[in-house]
Amino acid sequence: MLAPQLYYDDDPSRLTTNINALCNELEIRVKEKVGVVPSGTPRILIAGCPMVLPYWKVHPIIENRGAVVVCEESCVGSRLLTGDTIVKGQGLEAQIAAIAERQLKTHCACFTPNHERIEDILNLCWEYHVDGVVHFSLAFCQPYIMEAVKVKKALEQRNIPMLELETDYGEGDIGQITTRIEAFLEMVRK
Repeated sequence: MLAPQLYYDDDPSRLTTNINALCNELEIRVKEKVGVVPSGTPRILIAGCPMVLPYWKVHPIIENRGAVVVCEESCVGSRLLTGDTIVKGQGLEAQIAAIAERQLKTHCACFTPNHERIEDILNLCWEYHVDGVVHFSLAFCQPYIMEAVKVKKALEQRNIPMLELETDYGEGDIGQITTRIEAFLEMVRK
C-alpha cells in the first residue's frame, strides 16, 4: 500500500523496476499460497481520507493488534488507480484532457451524488474478503465525515462492521485510537 504513495516522490525508473519486482514476488506468493499472516487473521479495509506519509498512524495500530490491512480506498491510493484513462486523439492537449476527465471519475466524497464510492467500497470488501472496515476521516474534511453515515448503512446491509475514526495528522490521540481499534477488532473476531 505504500507503492501508490511513493510514486509521488520516487525516481520513476527506480520505482517501476521495484514495483515490477514486487508484483512478480506477489504472483509467486499467490501461486504458492504463502501469506504474510496466519489464516483466520482479521482482514481490514481502510476507507476515507488520505493518510499521506509520514502521517500513517492507523495502519500500524491495526497490524500491531493482530489484524491485517488488506486493502485501502482513499484519494492517495487505490482510488487514483482504478478505472481507465482514455486518451482521445493525439498530442499533449489530448493527454491533458484525458487526465482532467480521469480526475472527474475519482469517486471522492466531495462529489455528489456519490453512489459509486459506496459501490467501490462494497466491491473491495467482497474482492478482498474483508472482515471489517475502518473509515478514516480527517477532522477538517466534512464531506468524508458526513458520507461515513451512508457507508456504514451500506456495510450494515452486508453485515460488515465499520469503525469510524475522526482524527488529524497529529499523534496526540494515538492512545484513544488504539483503544477504539482494539475494541473494534475484538468485535470483528467474534
